[in-house]
Amino acid sequence: MGDTSLGLVDSVSAAGFNYTPGVKQSTGKTPDWVRVVWETIMKLQCYRRAASCPSKTSRRRFYFVASLALGLAAVAGRPVAAQTKPQEFFLGADISALDAPGRRPLPAYQEGGKPSDELTVLKRHGWTAFRVRVFVAPVRNAPNNTLENAIPLAKSIKASGATLILDLHFSDTWADPQHQEIPVAWRGMDINALAKAWEKHARDTVKALKKAGAMPDIVQIGNEITPGAAWPLAQVRFLNSKQPPPAGYDDALQWKNLTLLLKAGIRGVNKGAGHKRPRIAIHIDKGGHWDTTEWYFDHIEAAHVHYDIIAQSFYPPWGHGTLDDLWNNMNECAQRYHKDFLVVETGYLPVRVANQSDMLWPVTPEGRLQYMVDLVNTVKKAPRGLGVLYWAPERDLWNEDGSPGPAVFTLDQLTTLTKRPESHAPAAVEP
Repeated sequence: MGDTSLGLVDSVSAAGFNYTPGVKQSTGKTPDWVRVVWETIMKLQCYRRAASCPSKTSRRRFYFVASLALGLAAVAGRPVAAQTKPQEFFLGADISALDAPGRRPLPAYQEGGKPSDELTVLKRHGWTAFRVRVFVAPVRNAPNNTLENAIPLAKSIKASGATLILDLHFSDTWADPQHQEIPVAWRGMDINALAKAWEKHARDTVKALKKAGAMPDIVQIGNEITPGAAWPLAQVRFLNSKQPPPAGYDDALQWKNLTLLLKAGIRGVNKGAGHKRPRIAIHIDKGGHWDTTEWYFDHIEAAHVHYDIIAQSFYPPWGHGTLDDLWNNMNECAQRYHKDFLVVETGYLPVRVANQSDMLWPVTPEGRLQYMVDLVNTVKKAPRGLGVLYWAPERDLWNEDGSPGPAVFTLDQLTTLTKRPESHAPAAVEP
């Protein structure tokens, strides 16, 4: 321990901590680790100064202060822990298309006849969180959402005062329940080498954003990773899956590989962030399915993956359940995992999907507004509900002339569009 430990002893002695023999100390039983540290310090002190060892009374004086001082010293160099209380609720969107539009042209954004941009208009109407995805470069068969292209958009989001959510796909193309491909540049690696690549990618991405003044507030480790990631090395066969497992599938091994990658990604985020780290989100696509959510996060918890947010996709057109199902899932998650719950992706299509009974709202701009009002009210009133993000708003939240469509005004209608039969919010939300 050297001079630092001896200096602590000198400081405690100089402080003159009062102790009254026979009076029970408020600190209760002294932790064993404090005694070990104390005895070690005293032995070093005695050997070094050839002085008399302190009395039992002096030791008891020291235990209270040492428990506090050494405890604080132990955490002084560690990243700041994530918040345990839910943050203020937010409505936001994934606006990654703004840095790489792809094949779809962006709307000519305007409001009131004045040219504008998507971020500015959404912020004006209370949307305060925005997600940006980053693929591994070089990108293939997807919009060119590289780190280089993401930095200017991320800086704009932070400059606006909004919450920045970073979506790390750990792939060089789309990652979702149908595709979780290892980047071409990383192929041929074994699981340990791949974990190092995940860690480096996460570290370098967060570090670059931090250097640019665009430190993320939340980071997703993967995108819709219900069936695992980096197929086939970390592919898992999820509950009630209709997909056949990989050849020679070993469930325990696949989960070990997946959680190894998740831990590597989280470690990289923390290294890139430094002392004040972002909150970590694990993202699956079962917003209205408690059975699959429980199955998945029980595995995550058992492997001691340190995360802060349960992030879920919830799309009624794609079989993710009803708002009653989502409400139930959120309540179950709050009781079992004690984590914030974020609907990190949602949307309501302009066309009806065949044989999909969960599309209860009209496929019109007004129906989309009603859906968003019902969804926001549900998440906002559920325990640990953190927020709702609309995916790719450039596709269907704007009118043909580039002006904001009805759903942009969701927050203005939370207390007015609550009547049935138009509203399909759970009875617990809107009786």
